[in-house]
Amino acid sequence: MDNGVDVFASVTQKQFGKHGKKQNVLAKGEKGDNVKVSKNDKKTKKIVHDLFVQGTNDSSIVSKRSVEIIYNPIVEPESKPYFQHFVKKSPRRSPVINRGYWIRMKSIRMAIEKIIEAQPTGQRINIVNLGCGYDPLPFQLLDDQKFKDRKLYCIDVDFPELIGYKSQMINMAPELKELIGENIENHGIPGVIIKTENYATMGCDLTNKELYCQQLESFTANSSATTNIFIAEVSLAYMTPETANPIINTSSEFSNSHFLILEQLMPSGEHHPFAKRMINHFKKMEAPLQCVHTYPTILDQINRFKKLGFQNVNARNLIGCWDLVPNEIKKKVHEVEAFDEWEEFIFFGQHYINLHATNQEGVEVYSTSYAELYKPLPVSKFGYNWKTEKTELPTELERKFHNCFSIEHDRLITCGSNQSRLSDTHGLNKDIQITTPKEFKGRVSAKSVKMNNAVYLIGGRRIPGIGIDEVWKLSENSNGYEWNVQKSLDSGLVKHSCVKFGDDILIYGGSNGEGFQIYSPNGLSYQLQFSDENVLLDGSEIIELDDKYYLIGGKIFDNGSFTFNDKLYEITVDLDNKKVLLTVIMVHPVLARYGFKSFTKNGNIIIIGGVGMKLYDQFDTAIEINIPTKTISSITIDDECWATSPVFVGSSTIETDNNVWIVGGGAVCYGFGSVWNGIVSLGLETEAQTI
Repeated sequence: MDNGVDVFASVTQKQFGKHGKKQNVLAKGEKGDNVKVSKNDKKTKKIVHDLFVQGTNDSSIVSKRSVEIIYNPIVEPESKPYFQHFVKKSPRRSPVINRGYWIRMKSIRMAIEKIIEAQPTGQRINIVNLGCGYDPLPFQLLDDQKFKDRKLYCIDVDFPELIGYKSQMINMAPELKELIGENIENHGIPGVIIKTENYATMGCDLTNKELYCQQLESFTANSSATTNIFIAEVSLAYMTPETANPIINTSSEFSNSHFLILEQLMPSGEHHPFAKRMINHFKKMEAPLQCVHTYPTILDQINRFKKLGFQNVNARNLIGCWDLVPNEIKKKVHEVEAFDEWEEFIFFGQHYINLHATNQEGVEVYSTSYAELYKPLPVSKFGYNWKTEKTELPTELERKFHNCFSIEHDRLITCGSNQSRLSDTHGLNKDIQITTPKEFKGRVSAKSVKMNNAVYLIGGRRIPGIGIDEVWKLSENSNGYEWNVQKSLDSGLVKHSCVKFGDDILIYGGSNGEGFQIYSPNGLSYQLQFSDENVLLDGSEIIELDDKYYLIGGKIFDNGSFTFNDKLYEITVDLDNKKVLLTVIMVHPVLARYGFKSFTKNGNIIIIGGVGMKLYDQFDTAIEINIPTKTISSITIDDECWATSPVFVGSSTIETDNNVWIVGGGAVCYGFGSVWNGIVSLGLETEAQTI
């Protein structure tokens, strides 16, 4: 190992520091001589690709260190900070990246623990971390008191040079050396740098099957007294299936073999905005994802592993794994940092799989077999026409979690956020003069209600989780429109729902578990009580249809977890007794969504966008609900519109004649960058098509 190289520098810095720039990489000759090769040479391309794949370790390990610093003191206070031995810098990541990496690591750890707990007493357990990078998983497991009576043997596997750097870091950390014990000299295993009684670092190009098998056989991997747990946390994703699949197949041939893989998915195809951003991100990093195009869905991955030698295969996406986390731990996670980026977290979790495959009978990580959430929906009999009006909005209009509405013939947009919270108001169809007091501050997730040729803007938030109690009224003046403050709410509200209710406003729900209330602009406001059991939701919508009121969607309030409401309720308000009764009209998993928009047309309720327990696609992003027949149909998004990757999260809607504009919206796609929506129109035919 070159002592002149900073062992804590990024992988690509170290490698290019030794080999020169990407276009002029130096390859090692058979005798160790430096040989300059053409940039078009296949060997050069492989070296460059391998270096950039190794470079993905850099951002991953820093993000995991951020989680360790922020999460562990609250969620796992007894754990030791092992990432500190491999990461010098510790920048704080955004809340959604922190939470994403936490569930990514937690899902793997939960699966490993289930497998270990199912093994016979005295069984040797090899934990083989393929493409380990600088992850300190072995030290976390070896230090866990509940495994002290287990015969764990942890093997870190990666490219030889990266393993060399990791071995250096371990030898520089007395705490790690004490945990793994003395190095066994002259062990004779090729590629193994550190070998102790419970741990080894093993350099291996996994495409070299002969070496891979030889090395593992040295750790009794073929003995019936050994259980082998292979872990591939994204490491195989950068290989082509033709290269990665033989590794899986070879691993299935060892005794009592288990394979845990965490990889990317594209369950709604490459045009889904998150998938599109994810794919482009890794291309720019020059470590393109290879397997996800061949195995884009959970079922594709399950079938893949069955064909590669594993009899028992099951899987969940990371949202399914989050659901398996005990509630007491979820509540601790909730305490770590302010968080309300649920839509973005769910997008992320639905694009990653945690799969368990095994040839050992009777060992399960997931208690039930994976199955699709629901069958494909029938297509609506009405003619709906999608059109992308604008793929991008002007900079001043680009935003999410804003409000759009119409007054007379004017269409307006206000508040929301792009890089920061916004307080401006603009005309969408023409320039409009708006008078805005300085007290009208930026906010997101406020709700607007149109009443008597004016618009009331209710609640919202400035910082995550804390609603504001303000109500503002936008009405005409001699020059255009002006905002005027109204009487406040009893308490701050965010993630609530509002609808015109006679001369008053019916308000429901919120991120703190609020119930129903009547807000009267010119009279007495008051709370309503439930006639039956309490139903507490945030992110739901109240919808008026044919003089009746319905409640749909939302997240069941439980202070940290999420369970989506799959029921459509009819709301009956008893004003005399100040009570509300909710009656279940329909139940369907496609109704269990959050962050969506709703309106009515053709006597039906139309729902667009949002997130749920399934990643929505062309066929269920938009749905039509018929109350009398209790049926749900797909408003299918045509290929041309879907190919523009519309983002129907954080959007707002405006009804115009026989069209609805879906305006703006967007999401931060984990660490891959942001996506923004323009304007998409949905043409609503008044008569059913003749089929």
